[in-house]
Amino acid sequence: TMHIPRRPYRESLPGIPTIRMFEALACGIPLVSAPWSDVEGLFRSGTDFLFARNGAEMTGHLRNVLNDRQLAQALAASGLETILARHTCRHRADELFDILAACGNRAAAEIKPATEAAA
Repeated sequence: TMHIPRRPYRESLPGIPTIRMFEALACGIPLVSAPWSDVEGLFRSGTDFLFARNGAEMTGHLRNVLNDRQLAQALAASGLETILARHTCRHRADELFDILAACGNRAAAEIKPATEAAA
């Protein structure tokens, strides 16, 4: 699939991908993305997905993914691996509780994060 953020997202949230990247990678779909700055290191460019800096690169990457089964499978597996390791709902819930605890919310600090509760 292709990730092409619309202008309002690129201008208002320049270092944040749209939810579409997370959805594609979580479904195990090979992904090619238009440029955006992964300032938080959310994904591994070139491993989880391919960046295309222009139309010619997008065409070439898409052609390669469609014609190279091993490339497509490697991208899909790596993208899904990153989602499962770092970007699940459980990860987000734990981050929320950490933020609440850091803000002095004693009740949040007393709640066991989901990853600890599941252990």
